[in-house]
Amino acid sequence: MEGCRMSCNNDWGELKEIIVGVADFANIPVPNISFLKCQFPEYEESYVKQFTGYFPQQIIDEQNEDLNNLSKTLENLGVTVYRPNTKFAEKETISPTWRGKNWHYHCPRDLTLIIGNNIIETPSPIWNRQFETWAYRDIFFKLFNEGYNWIKSPIPLLEEDNYKEDITGVPSLNNKEILFEAANCVRVNNDILYQVSNTGNSLGATWLQRVLGDKYKVHESKNLYSYAHLDSTIIPIREGLVLYNASRVTEENEPEIFKSWDKIWIDACETTDPAHNLPWGASEWIGLNMLSINENLAIVDKKQTEVHKKLNENNVEVIPLELRHDRLISGGFHCVTLDLKRN
Repeated sequence: MEGCRMSCNNDWGELKEIIVGVADFANIPVPNISFLKCQFPEYEESYVKQFTGYFPQQIIDEQNEDLNNLSKTLENLGVTVYRPNTKFAEKETISPTWRGKNWHYHCPRDLTLIIGNNIIETPSPIWNRQFETWAYRDIFFKLFNEGYNWIKSPIPLLEEDNYKEDITGVPSLNNKEILFEAANCVRVNNDILYQVSNTGNSLGATWLQRVLGDKYKVHESKNLYSYAHLDSTIIPIREGLVLYNASRVTEENEPEIFKSWDKIWIDACETTDPAHNLPWGASEWIGLNMLSINENLAIVDKKQTEVHKKLNENNVEVIPLELRHDRLISGGFHCVTLDLKRN
């Protein structure tokens, strides 16, 4: 076996290999307690239920066009790009405690952590995501054969008492099982910032710390943002420079590991008005969701001109691209990718 020569401990090292998602088969699942509590807590079940099924083909085609453009841009930068295998997309899964179809293969970042040379498949609290990582198995086998460790979390039962009855203003998960998604984490070399939210509980942070051992320190954060993931809230640009979503992060609640860093504060994001009445999967802050190629170059939503300006002021060049349905299908440039190797 050839030894592992590269790994990923942060989001700004020189990017070498990556997965880019696809919009094929993206849908709104039949509403269930996990999907509603974790993903759509602001909507009534009856409202979501009327839109159950695959997104309109025009939306799928436009998003795939943008994802293909992202892939080509990365390849032109010398990055090796992999895409998901969607052969199981239309299969229904039946477990002893739930049943449902897969949600999407749009956001490979959400359910897999690459930390060092470890592939860690995380235990989503959403029924419809339990077998999503099967789309990447061939890629993970390749990395395993190159020397990566491959770790799968315990498969959760996801019974109804995992979810709080009243989730007004608080994360929706109880601490009954180990539950979290990879995008609840931000990697800062040997430090991992872990967000407790609708998609991650404290037991998840405990499990991750035990799996990683003494080489890494998991820092649990409970007072930033209860909705879902962290990568539109805190974005490390390079060692010593971090970008903050100023609507969620303040000088009082910022994580200790960033207190000595220089900060870029963003007060607002540009967004587009919906051309449909489908329920949004992401807020306008998905515009902060960016992908660093290296510490001086990033792919950023082309609408976010204020972000471009502030990055430029800090010697970071911007490649402006678009994902026309990032809010609808829930994923910006960081979400729809999973970096596998960085120098």
